[in-house]
Amino acid sequence: MPPAPIAVSLVAAWRRHNGILLLLLDSIPSGGWTALPTGSRGRDVARQFAHLDRVRRGWLHFHHTGERPSLPRVNAGPPPRKASVRRTLAESGENVAAFLAEAFQGTEKVRMFQRDPVRWYTYLISHESHHRGQIMLSLKQSGIRIPERVRLQGLWGRWISGK
Repeated sequence: MPPAPIAVSLVAAWRRHNGILLLLLDSIPSGGWTALPTGSRGRDVARQFAHLDRVRRGWLHFHHTGERPSLPRVNAGPPPRKASVRRTLAESGENVAAFLAEAFQGTEKVRMFQRDPVRWYTYLISHESHHRGQIMLSLKQSGIRIPERVRLQGLWGRWISGK
């Protein structure tokens, strides 16, 4: 049975969201990778991105196995390398898209979230948008500006116009 049009749209929207996240990552200058919000003892920009990947992988593992994964913490050790984080985020983004497509078809099951793949999907978008805001705040408070064409056309325009 072919997927429902709404399922196709939701998976495409997830891919767009992931593409926007990767665009932001690619736009961060080298000095911004370790930026922290003013007065924060939390995660720097690098660890914010690594956290997103860790959460994605953790949920996918849990949905597949029912077991909590044993993933390394992102706050320990030196900040991860940008190229490595980009590669893992691209991969986990595609893994989420594949899982969602199967969950919408009924061949994969979402655990928790009342077993509703749309609820899990919207949780992921909300969670990642929260951290994207933290990343932007960290950069802004550190005096690092993302180019306007990326901020407006890339981070917002891709949702609105689809370009």
